[in-house]
Amino acid sequence: MPKDLTPRKIFYMLMRHIKLIVLTTVLVTLIAYGYTSFFVTPVYSTSSLILIHNYNDELATTRSTNYYESNNNGRVAISDIQQSASLAGSCVILFENMPEMTSLMSGASVTFTQVEQSSFIRIETSSSNPQVAANVANQLADQAPKCFADMYGKGNGKVDKITDASAPSSPSSPNVRQNTIFGFGIGFVIGILLAFMLEIIDTTLKPGDDIAKMYNIPVFAEIIDFEKAG
Repeated sequence: MPKDLTPRKIFYMLMRHIKLIVLTTVLVTLIAYGYTSFFVTPVYSTSSLILIHNYNDELATTRSTNYYESNNNGRVAISDIQQSASLAGSCVILFENMPEMTSLMSGASVTFTQVEQSSFIRIETSSSNPQVAANVANQLADQAPKCFADMYGKGNGKVDKITDASAPSSPSSPNVRQNTIFGFGIGFVIGILLAFMLEIIDTTLKPGDDIAKMYNIPVFAEIIDFEKAG
């Protein structure tokens, strides 16, 4: 392999091994596609949404997007809204650890997330079975009000179920297209590295090599390859 590499020499070097590069790229791409499609278990994800009220049942008379309105002069106090958001953060930890909730998580991976520091909590579930993922999310949302009442007592707030989880029609992972693209890129890089390795271990002189520069000696004559020259 010449020591004084130039972009032009690198280009011609890669062209000499273009078949190897293409073959390696295609092979690794097919492996990535096949492994992702046939050997990786698909995972389905869905979620339900609940709302935490810090104020009591008498004051919390509405749900969903209208939950800010109440019988207290038409509005809930800002302090109640802020306290509800603070309470939601505590409920995330509460729901993740209460036995009544953890007993319902069988067959699915569950995550409780406070939505943008608000009083909403999203219950995200993932499972290899889409219906199981939806069932677990809905059961947890249904159980949340009872767990809240057991911990904080009735009249000190409430939990409303805002949205139900539905069984997803397509898996959230693995991403076959993304993994195939990664396989293509990795295969291409491996092909180039193999081409460089073959050049490094190849000690033969190529027609484009400058012998005088490589060995710092003058060249007096060349022996023609009569077979290639015809």
